[in-house]
Amino acid sequence: MRIPAASSVALLALALWVHPAWAQEQGGLGLDLSSDTSTQEQPPGDMGLDLRADDPKTELMPRFVLLGLDTPERAGAQQSAVWLKALARGAMSSGMVTLGANLQDARERLADGYDAAVRCTEAACLSEPAESLDADLLTTARLSLEDAGWTLRAWTYDRDRRVVHEDVVTGRNPKDAAFQKEATTKLSNRMMALARPRAVLKVSVNVSTAVVKVGERILGVGSVEARLPPGTAQLEVSADEYSTFTRTLNLKPGAREEVEVRLEISGPAPEGPGDDAVARASGRSGGGASVFKRPALYTALVGLAAVGVGMVMGKSAKDVEARAGDADGDGIYDVSRKERLDAQSQANLATALIVGGGVVTAGSVVWLVVVPARSAPSSSSLEPGGRGGAASSTALHLVVGGSF
Repeated sequence: MRIPAASSVALLALALWVHPAWAQEQGGLGLDLSSDTSTQEQPPGDMGLDLRADDPKTELMPRFVLLGLDTPERAGAQQSAVWLKALARGAMSSGMVTLGANLQDARERLADGYDAAVRCTEAACLSEPAESLDADLLTTARLSLEDAGWTLRAWTYDRDRRVVHEDVVTGRNPKDAAFQKEATTKLSNRMMALARPRAVLKVSVNVSTAVVKVGERILGVGSVEARLPPGTAQLEVSADEYSTFTRTLNLKPGAREEVEVRLEISGPAPEGPGDDAVARASGRSGGGASVFKRPALYTALVGLAAVGVGMVMGKSAKDVEARAGDADGDGIYDVSRKERLDAQSQANLATALIVGGGVVTAGSVVWLVVVPARSAPSSSSLEPGGRGGAASSTALHLVVGGSF
């Protein structure tokens, strides 16, 4: 049987037209299996779906985001979609978290920083993606061939505590179902260990430009509502030209707390009298009390005490002198030589105490009475030609013998 030439040409043209379309439909034929995360970590099918539950209680659950899976080897890249779905479902199966963003959302929101975030294993480079995605728990993983065999390493960043937890699972090959199940169970247990129900804080402020902070985290401007980890937190609300409001909060898991803040204007203090007027007023009103704070008062008291001691010692010496004669006429003095010498020394010391104490007392009294009048603030004493005050003060120092 012969086929006409025209029919052969038509069949050949149909084959050439159908083959490219068929090849495009088969995703495996056009799949790039290199280690580039832009292709291997984009899972087909339902991995772009939002797996969050419709239960309203999920609002207070920690938000979980699976960033992606780094697969350097070809065999691991071929199973990346299966592993990503298994890890995501394992985390959600714990019942302790809700999905904050799927892989497509995470890729779009992180943009150029996505690839670096997927390969990050430390808190320093995972904290920023967690803040951008508003993820309380953020996990990135790596499936590779190591010395111990095929190994899955999962790093989970806890935004509340700012620490990274690592889970490691080894298996025979990436297709091993037991290997995948063990990794899924590990991630589920990690979610159960770290997840803490959120607390909702609502802050109402009377100033629309006020900045609301809890600890080092800025919640927003004006009245805000935010999900926060439970525990003790320091609330601070501030605005320019207004007083700052602070309060220590004790947020309980699953609870809602509302705080009403009313900031008051904090302008400059009203103008008052000058420093000179205050000094003059305090000098007039508190002059009597200020005397007791001056050392000259106490030196005057010391001088008086010295005079009193000198007078007592002088009287005692005079008594000895009165008994120094021969009252009974037997040719022998009534006091011994030692007593006479002690009396003379006592008389000399008494004279020194009386004279010295009198000088100190007189100088202190003059310093208390004369110097305050001389040192009172006046315009003439500040002028260059006003030497009277300085001369009298120097003369007083020379007379008294020092400053009291």
